[in-house]
Amino acid sequence: MSKSHEDTEALNYEWPEIQKRLIEEAAKKAAEESGEERDPYRPHWTTNSDGTRTLHMSFDSWWLKHFDREDVIFELPGIVIMNTKTWNADSAVVSLRAAYGLGNHEECDDCFDYADVLKHIERFPEGQFAAIRISGPAAGNTVGMAVTMRASRPPTAPILPWREAIGDMQLSSHEPDGDWLYGVEMAVHPMYRRKGVGTVLYDARKRLVSLLNLRGWYMVGMLMGYRDHADKMDAVEYGNRVIAREIKDPTVTMQMNRGFRPERVITDYVDESDAGDAGVLLVWENPHFDRGRAT
Repeated sequence: MSKSHEDTEALNYEWPEIQKRLIEEAAKKAAEESGEERDPYRPHWTTNSDGTRTLHMSFDSWWLKHFDREDVIFELPGIVIMNTKTWNADSAVVSLRAAYGLGNHEECDDCFDYADVLKHIERFPEGQFAAIRISGPAAGNTVGMAVTMRASRPPTAPILPWREAIGDMQLSSHEPDGDWLYGVEMAVHPMYRRKGVGTVLYDARKRLVSLLNLRGWYMVGMLMGYRDHADKMDAVEYGNRVIAREIKDPTVTMQMNRGFRPERVITDYVDESDAGDAGVLLVWENPHFDRGRAT
């Protein structure tokens, strides 16, 4: 059986553009038949001849109205990395809370909420990242996120506690002309770990550092493996042994393996009992930094 021209043309599109095209074409055809145009992504009811009502909707298509291939920075099978947008900000919050093992309504003083993420986007849109599923039953949902800001304070200066460093939960300390990227937060939904999502979120931020011609990127990686060693040593000794690669830490060792240089242990950084409230200052210097272009 030969394919129609429309079917052949559709093959020139990528998924989810194919799905988007089919939904919009179906809505166009329905409008021609009924004489009434409708938003193809908005659920609506129709009344049947027997008086019963039918709900017309696609549970996995609501996000397609906002999806633009030009926004994609990196792509994995079924997942894309893009800057966080207002349409996926709420989902980014859900993925952050899931990474912390928290329900949507549990208290969390150090978790960003929807209003916070919207403010991050307003302050520094290119510095906020989301990993979005583009296929399957969870399409449109955020499965990983990262928050950054710019800072003029270099990593050689005394490191401030997390809350003080960012100013407040809406990143009031962000400096638009800062020449360092400061890693504020990163989270991957537990169901999507070990699938490369974290790696491409790191790559996206390194790419940003190069695009903005920043000196580099620094952050404090929390010593999340300390809980298993707390009965043998304090957090500073543990952190120093992680830096010396005598002990593997699930967070800091992974970050060191991604090219970050460990500098020193930072105590009392953020309230995280599993890490002894401590982390390691990690620095990635931009190998392409051009002093002549620096602002």
